[in-house]
Order: sequence, then structure tokens, then C-alpha cells
Amino acid sequence: MLAISSILLTAIAGFAGAPAWTALIGAAVLFSISYHEQRKLAMRFAYLGITHVLTSVHWQSAGYALLASGAAYGVGFIGQWALHS
Repeated sequence: MLAISSILLTAIAGFAGAPAWTALIGAAVLFSISYHEQRKLAMRFAYLGITHVLTSVHWQSAGYALLASGAAYGVGFIGQWALHS
């Protein structure tokens, strides 16, 4: 629910005409949510000796967070532009 709220608020920020860097704030929130979930698995991965998998997953999560937040901002920005055209 928190992730959906973050995406929705980022889209609203784009619609309201907020600066583009607000998408980075949304991405940081999304990444922190996924990082918290991944930390729950860290002990299990350490026991299996595959902690390197978590490193690549962290990078993927950061990329996905940037993509989702940027897309949400873009949808909001395009919606605002379409209404005012």
C-alpha cells in the first residue's frame, strides 16, 4: 500500500508541475520499501552463502524504483499538459 501511495503521489506531483527531481524522492521511497523487504531475507541468503545475489537485487530494485517513479511523474506531467492544451 505504501508503494502504491508513493507512485500515486509522484504522479500527482508531476500533474501539479513540481520539479522533475521530485521523481527521485518517489524512487527513494520505493527503494527503501524494497530494501526493507530484502533485509528480511539477508540471514537466509547468508546461511546459503549466496549474499552476492542480494547485491544484484539491490541494484535491480534501485533501477525499477527509478523507472516506476519516473514513469509516474511522466504520466502526471503529460496529463497536466494534455488538460491545459
